Amino acid sequence: QAEEDWLHERCRLAAECIEEGANVADLGCGLQVLREHLHASCTYTGYDLGDMHPDNVLLDLDGPFALPKEHDVAVLLGVLEFLADPQGALARVAEAVDAVVLSFVCVHEASQADLKRREEVGAKHHWTEKDLMQVLSEHGLRSETRHLVWERPGERHVVLRLTSED
Repeated sequence: QAEEDWLHERCRLAAECIEEGANVADLGCGLQVLREHLHASCTYTGYDLGDMHPDNVLLDLDGPFALPKEHDVAVLLGVLEFLADPQGALARVAEAVDAVVLSFVCVHEASQADLKRREEVGAKHHWTEKDLMQVLSEHGLRSETRHLVWERPGERHVVLRLTSED
């Protein structure tokens, strides 16, 4: 129950960052939970490596991909920390859309046990919030909005709305 609660809270906070009428690409959408939190005027396409939902468009964010140009906003909730090449994916995403909404579980004062637990669930990147902001800046993205999903010893889960600096 607790995991479901924060998943919905993360999606609710992400949806607050998406304007009415937007064409949304939900990258790494899984079961398409975000869809139920978006304004009814939004157009939604869910992309994922797997077919957890029958409407998912299959897409490998670690492979060469190009998003269709019709999307205004790309959403990556709990995705970047699991990619082999998050910078490559961010570069391709930032090039294709006007705004990016993402969530990331940032580490702060993480113990070795915290890092081991993260690795056990598949996390490949253990960035602090400062590290994350540096990576985003390197891709010409700046934060417009920041929401805290949860915080616990060693970790902080944030949702950010980003736009291009140019």
